[in-house]
Amino acid sequence: MAKPIQIRISVRDGAGNVTVIDATGYVNEPPVIEQVIIDPPMVAVGSAARITVHARDPENEALSYEVVASEGAIERTDQPNVFIWRAA
Repeated sequence: MAKPIQIRISVRDGAGNVTVIDATGYVNEPPVIEQVIIDPPMVAVGSAARITVHARDPENEALSYEVVASEGAIERTDQPNVFIWRAA
């Protein structure tokens, strides 16, 4: 859920009359990565592992995923949170 922020607004005229109102703004919070599973966690060169990312968004917005490896290749699957890592 978006984090509420309380805001107080004051408007004063030249005669010193003041109107004050309280309002609420919201901060969109970043997604939370709850778990990453690499199965198997160790592979031989030329072999593959499945990477599954479990994440959620506090505001229930749609998530997109990106996985990058320092070596080997990452392949997308038909599931947006599941990838294949091919070791090089």
